Amino acid sequence: MCSGLVTPSTAGPAMIPSGPIANGADIAGDHPCFGCPVRHRALCSALRHEELARFRRTGIGRRLAESDALCREGTPAAHVYTVKKGALRLSKLLRDGRRQVIGFAFPGDFVGVTMEGEHPFTIEATCDAEVCQFLRIRFVAFLADHPHLDRRLFGVAARDLAVAREQILVLGRKTAIERLATFLLDMTRHSTQIPGEPARAVLPMPRSDIADYLGVRNETISRELGVLKSKRLIRMIGTHKLAIIDRAAMERLAAGDDALTTWPDPYPCWPDPTRSPPASLQVVKADAAPEN
Repeated sequence: MCSGLVTPSTAGPAMIPSGPIANGADIAGDHPCFGCPVRHRALCSALRHEELARFRRTGIGRRLAESDALCREGTPAAHVYTVKKGALRLSKLLRDGRRQVIGFAFPGDFVGVTMEGEHPFTIEATCDAEVCQFLRIRFVAFLADHPHLDRRLFGVAARDLAVAREQILVLGRKTAIERLATFLLDMTRHSTQIPGEPARAVLPMPRSDIADYLGVRNETISRELGVLKSKRLIRMIGTHKLAIIDRAAMERLAAGDDALTTWPDPYPCWPDPTRSPPASLQVVKADAAPEN
């Protein structure tokens, strides 16, 4: 479940009728996009109301249950998708079965675009999810007639490139705990926040997905979460949600200040300053190459 991130559906893989599906007080109730939760931040937000209606009618809605695949690596790239609810995992497999999670897609994200004839990676739901699905050939034709949507797509591609470059830095130079801190801070952008309370990060994916995204082992994620809790930087709220108690400290950590044992109170890592803390509370350096 993705409580706090989205309102997931309870049905399994199914097609949604193309009638009214979703939000926006600025569009009429008979508009096919009325009520859409990502109406103002998705790629299609560049379209005027009548253009948006035509665009929506070229596609269909689709619901996914956890682990359902939108597409598989190497299969024909016949569709593109807008994420409405839930979260998706983008991954690639090596020949020996090792997996690298390339990234995650959240409500409002546009996925499936490629210049090749086949999908370069697998896209699966990490929890109950909902997307708008469009035939690639129809989408390309629509772009040709609506250059302002094409420009918006260029902006989306530029943003994705910036994210990919940042991920190279994360994997190539940051320690395991710095990688995790960076990831948790990023997840707050995709999570519902409560005014006046600490920032929350909803994690709609298993820890194995996070590990494969950050290039570390599963146990490393659990260990480093324990370190962050012992430093009172985070507080767990169930299995898939946590609160960031000290955002400033988390941001310093994500930026490279990993000397946790030198931080002043209220972040003691061991009650006796004359003794070294146990290994479970020490900063663990990640190898330059991803762990497996």
